[in-house]
Amino acid sequence: MARPTLIAKSLDAALAATRMIPPGVAHWAGGVLGWWFGQLPMRDQRRARENLRRAFPGRSDAWIKRTAGHCFRHFGRMALWSLATVSIPPRQLLDGVVIEGREHFDELLQASRRGQGTVLFTGHYGNWELMCRIGALFVPLSVIGKRLRNPHLDALVVRIRASGGARVLYQEEDVRTLVRELRSGRALCTLADQDIPRMAGVHVPWFGIPAFTPVAPAALVLLGGGHAQAVFCFAQGRRWVLHISPRRHFPRTAERDAAVQEITAWITAYEEALVRRHPEQWVWWHQRWRTRPPSAGPAGAPGDAAGR
Repeated sequence: MARPTLIAKSLDAALAATRMIPPGVAHWAGGVLGWWFGQLPMRDQRRARENLRRAFPGRSDAWIKRTAGHCFRHFGRMALWSLATVSIPPRQLLDGVVIEGREHFDELLQASRRGQGTVLFTGHYGNWELMCRIGALFVPLSVIGKRLRNPHLDALVVRIRASGGARVLYQEEDVRTLVRELRSGRALCTLADQDIPRMAGVHVPWFGIPAFTPVAPAALVLLGGGHAQAVFCFAQGRRWVLHISPRRHFPRTAERDAAVQEITAWITAYEEALVRRHPEQWVWWHQRWRTRPPSAGPAGAPGDAAGR
């Protein structure tokens, strides 16, 4: 019991310390720490550069190295700023947020008022934690997340995500519960941009390379009424941009597998277009091309774009 207690106390001490840092200072200091971390000769830093080179084959080595450094700087900023603002009411954070696609945002609100649920697709791009915190201020929101191994860290993440009123659910939740959330008019938000081998998935293009992507979110769209939108929160200058896509309807058909593939390919392509705007704000150290298509041959074969 000593180790869990020590971890809990360490987290409490870290939170107490970061709450004393003004958000602007946390943003700056997090960037400095992130940039420094990005220069270390470690696996994640090397993988980030390799993945950027695959995604942007026409870019110079200098651009790849610089963008990888900016990537770690961005997530250092996001992490420390998020911790420094834990105790700030989410409504106060709206002062630094602009909405991109306001008419699509209105579509979501009107659908919710009609009792019509929506699957909101997002990804590990920009500041998804801030999006969770402020999203529930506008629409009844449920957020699907991964249960973290460390219960104290997991409790902290749940607390942050629920601080604006969101309902936090885990990936292993009974699908019937998730469908009920949608049919009650709630928006159900899920991150759908990582290669998770233990989950059912399909290969869809991500920067022109087949990437294994979970299909559960797309299946939820079909089970819960067929309505979906993409929503992302990313940094643009000194402000956060809350971006929302047009509302789409995917009707249930006899060709369920084809419909799931279509939805998964749509959200993946949509996120890619946003990542191209600010490539430093995606988690390039993630092994996005880890799981190879069945017909691609053994890993490491000549011409393999994702063999490592």
